[in-house]
Amino acid sequence: EMEKEIAEQLMKAIAHNSPRLQVLTDVKVAGVTGQVGQLAVRYQIGEEAATYNCDLLLVATGKRPDTSGLNLAAAGVTLGERAAIATDATGRSNVPHIYAVGDVIGGYMLAHTASQQGRVAAANLLGHNSVRYDAAKDCGVTFTRPQCAFVGLSLEQAKAAGIGAVEVKVPMSIDAKAMMTGETDGLIKMVADKVSHRIVGVHFLADHADTLVGEAVLMVSAGLTLEQVAEAIHPHPTQTELFGEMARRLLSRLRRSVKAGG
Repeated sequence: EMEKEIAEQLMKAIAHNSPRLQVLTDVKVAGVTGQVGQLAVRYQIGEEAATYNCDLLLVATGKRPDTSGLNLAAAGVTLGERAAIATDATGRSNVPHIYAVGDVIGGYMLAHTASQQGRVAAANLLGHNSVRYDAAKDCGVTFTRPQCAFVGLSLEQAKAAGIGAVEVKVPMSIDAKAMMTGETDGLIKMVADKVSHRIVGVHFLADHADTLVGEAVLMVSAGLTLEQVAEAIHPHPTQTELFGEMARRLLSRLRRSVKAGG
């Protein structure tokens, strides 16, 4: 999911780049009246009631599992939060011969997530029992401008999972390619285990984050270490150079901490 600082910086970027665009969060819509071309949206924000007049209204409030037509109770299948089918990492439900993948099991409701879960379930049904889906290695992209992307865990998520994690962040403004193209808004954050130096998460607010995240997916999926990424040679001038820069900065900080007894 979108890391907290990334979300905050995105809001600032939107306010700066699109001053006419109004973004309101924690709003409860009370009702909509009128017709296309002349709509009135009544909403509550905190204790204040307000109305917004507009031409069109797009409802994109997210998704939730719909298992209502599956008659799962008759099959004895257990449901979890929000009526999602409860499964293990192989996609198997509490009924051994019933597997489920995709939106009906909750979690990340993304096309690539469902595809991987489907491959995992099929592999296990065929007897390849070592194949697992790991949400801690999943990824996503939000196609804003600049784009947001993530793979793996945030610092807070890593610590909650019992990992002694540390992070490093660099602004896009230090990257030569970003300076050349004028795409200097945003930052990248890298999260790693301070003991093993394994990279467990990378978070982006950057133009072209949708392509940058691919390399980070390989880092997290393969369990690469800071040393491995720091020693990799990235071409100049490209935004991928920032991966090596972050790895070297975090390694330097961890080594200084060890010398200082921390």
